Formats: sequence, structure tokens, C-alpha cells
Amino acid sequence: MKEFTIIFIAVIVAIPLFLWFGCRIEVNSGKIAVMIAKTGKPLSAGAIIAPDKSYKGIQLEVLPEGRYFKNPLFWDWKIQRITTIPAGNVGVITRKYGKDISASDLSNGKLFADEGEKGLLRDGLKPGNYRINLFANDIEIFPAIEIPAGFVGIVTELAGKTPVEKNSFLVKKGEKGVQPVPLQPGTYYVNPYAQRIDLMDIRSQRHEMYAENALHFPTSDGFDMMVMLIVEWAVDAHRAPEVLVRVGEQGANEKSNEILQKIVVPALRGYGRIIGSQYSAPEYISGVSRIIFQSNLFQRVHSMCNKKGVIIKSVLIGDIAAPEEIAQPIREREIASEELARNQARILRAKADQSLAKIEATINLKKLKVEAETDKLQTIIAVSNLQVAAMLEQEQKLAVAKTDLKAAALTATAVRSRGKAEAEVISLSHAAKADALAKSANAFGSGDKLSKYELTQTLAGKIDTVFTTDESAIGQTLNP
Repeated sequence: MKEFTIIFIAVIVAIPLFLWFGCRIEVNSGKIAVMIAKTGKPLSAGAIIAPDKSYKGIQLEVLPEGRYFKNPLFWDWKIQRITTIPAGNVGVITRKYGKDISASDLSNGKLFADEGEKGLLRDGLKPGNYRINLFANDIEIFPAIEIPAGFVGIVTELAGKTPVEKNSFLVKKGEKGVQPVPLQPGTYYVNPYAQRIDLMDIRSQRHEMYAENALHFPTSDGFDMMVMLIVEWAVDAHRAPEVLVRVGEQGANEKSNEILQKIVVPALRGYGRIIGSQYSAPEYISGVSRIIFQSNLFQRVHSMCNKKGVIIKSVLIGDIAAPEEIAQPIREREIASEELARNQARILRAKADQSLAKIEATINLKKLKVEAETDKLQTIIAVSNLQVAAMLEQEQKLAVAKTDLKAAALTATAVRSRGKAEAEVISLSHAAKADALAKSANAFGSGDKLSKYELTQTLAGKIDTVFTTDESAIGQTLNP
């Protein structure tokens, strides 16, 4: 019993230890785990990846970051780094498993594997992290194609259908060859096994034909003329693929620039000789035909180059070098003509200055007259304004005096009326008092009795005790 208990405890302890140390798969950040089955159906001959989990061998699916538990008796595993495509790069996948591309497909130009086939895949991987089983796939990293501003990208399909139209410069989409539509500026993640992208500069370019490269031609009168030219040109962006196929590349400098050397320069020299030989040497030296020659040359060269996908923006004549034996007399004649023209211009300017002085004197005289008349009018207006102000002031004083007179008259009338009214009030007041006294005297019988009564009323509140006899005047008054 004791031995069974020990065994049981050992098993209980061993199982977690076995799971943790024997079965645990730790897939850290930035890693993947490729599982390898130790049991199952055997793989077919030449196969390196198990079709599904029922087969033994390397499994296609991988385990991402995390913790897993697998029985080591049935599984083995390999830790790999995740596949990182850096910025500005593209990843190309080669599948190691699947069926081989058929011989007939290879003979028809098939280069890329379809689903379930072994070989190179057409679609590339853009920058980023990918959980790819490196036992099942190979990854190649190539730089992405950067098309800067002022350029276009010309796409050449390296794999595809055979063009329907034979011996054509450009092919249709999906066919093998140069594509008709160029790529605009930007970054393109292109599989270099599937497409090649050539850059074409479509910016304006300047070419100068000077010294030994200048244009030489005989004039209509047999003199050798040397003309320095400046041309500005550019490749038509929409026809850049056609230009690349028909003509060639631009090269690193003007000598290796096939477009310049095969189209632009031959056109300038050819049409320059044809048009230039139509005029005489004196016409070039005097400048009579210079502008006409420049305009005609531009039109002819522009028309011809435009048909080949090159835009001629301007053609300018920098200088014209004529033979000295004819240039010197014509130059002296031109100098004399210019000197005559300058003298005539000086005479005309002197006359114009004289006329201008007369006009300025007339203008100053008229200005003085106007100023004098203005001062006179200002004086008259000032005096007139003073007179009007004085008249207005006197009229105002007169109106005030009349108003004061009327006010005084009204005040006197009011005073007389007020005095008369006050006198009438006093007279009526006295009459009323006299009438009241007469009625009071009649009521007491006599005026003497009334007087005594009034005296008694007046003294009643002021005298407390009186010592007198009935016979005295006071006693008689108090005791009538």
C-alpha cells in the first residue's frame, strides 16, 4: 500500500512537470513555430510538406506568438523568426511544395505557379511582417521601384501571353512585352521576375548647338553661314513607352541620349539646312530674316518630332556668324544707319524739350493768373461776409430792443393792474371791518359797551386778581 501511494504521488508530480517542461511550446514575440508530425500517413515521393494533419512530416500552418502544449511523442517543432520585409522593399515568394508546372505550360511561356503548383509566385509581399513557413517557401527581397517626380515608368511584362499582333512596338495588357500605359510618379512594389520598369525623364531638357556643334549651311548667295541654336524639348509622357521601343534610352549624358541624337538633332540639322539656304547672307546679318528663319524652323521641327513622341517647346537662334569679307561692310553700314537714327532721335528729342518748355511756361502763367483771380474773389467774399454779418447783428439788436419795449409796456400794465386790485382789496377789507363793528355796536347797544367788551376779552387771559371798588372806573368796566 505504501509503495502504491508513493507511485501515485510520483505520477501526480510528474504529469505537470512533463506537461510544463516536455510539452510546452513558448513562441515569443517576433517568432513562429513550425510543427512536425511524427505520426500519420507517409508523404508521397518528392513531397516535403504534409497536405494536412493526417500526414506525418512538416505541417504548412505555423503557430503564432503564444504558449502551446503538444505531446513530444507525436510532435516536434522548430522555432523560426517571422519574415520581415523592410520599408522600400518587396518580397518574392518561391513555393517549394505542390505539383510541378506542366511541360506544355512551360513551353507556352508560363513562368509563375498557380494555386497548388510549385514554383515562383507572381504577387510580391509589401513591407511588413509575415508568418511564413520557411520550410515551405523561399523569400527573396528586392528594392521597390521609386518613380520620382518628372519621370514615368515604362512597364515591360517578362511573362504572359504571346502578343496577338506580331512585330508590334507595344502589346495589350496581359501580353508579354512593353505595356502602352506608363506608370506615374510613386512607389511600386513590383516582382522583378514578372515586370521590368524603366524610368523615362519627361521634364523639359535644353540642348545648345554651339562651336563645333553649331548648324552650318550655305546661303542662297553661296556664303557659308554658322548659326548657334538653343532647343528646349521633352518626351511626351503618354507616348513614352513607344519612344523607348522605337528610339531607345535617354542615357546618362547628351552623347548617350538616343532620343536627342536620333530625333532632335537630326531634325534641327536637316530642316535648318533646307530653310537656312533660302535666304541671303545680308538678310541674316541685318536681321531681316532671323525671326522668319527661327519661326519656320520651329514649326517644321515641332511637326516632325511630335509624330515620334517628342515635344519641341522652343527653338531659339543664339547667334549668327557670317564670313568676315561680307560681314564687315554690312556691319559698317548697319553702324552708320544706327548712328543716323540716333542723331535723328536726338534732334527730335531737342525739339520735344523746346516744345515742352513753352508748354510749361504757358501753364505757369495761367497758374499765376488763376491764383490772382482767386485772391481777388476771396477778398470780395470776405468783405461781403463782414457786411452781411454787421447787418445781421444790427437787425438782431433792433429786434431785441423792440422785444424789451413790449416787455416794459406789459410790465407797466401789470403793475397798474396789480396796484388797483390791491387798493380795491384794502377798501373792501376796511368796509367789511367797519360794517362788522357797526353791527357789533348795535348788538351791544352802544359803542361804549362794545369797547368795554373788547377790553375785557383782551385782559381776561392776562389778569389773575384785581383789587378795586365797584365805583371805580375799572370796577365799573368789569362789572357793568
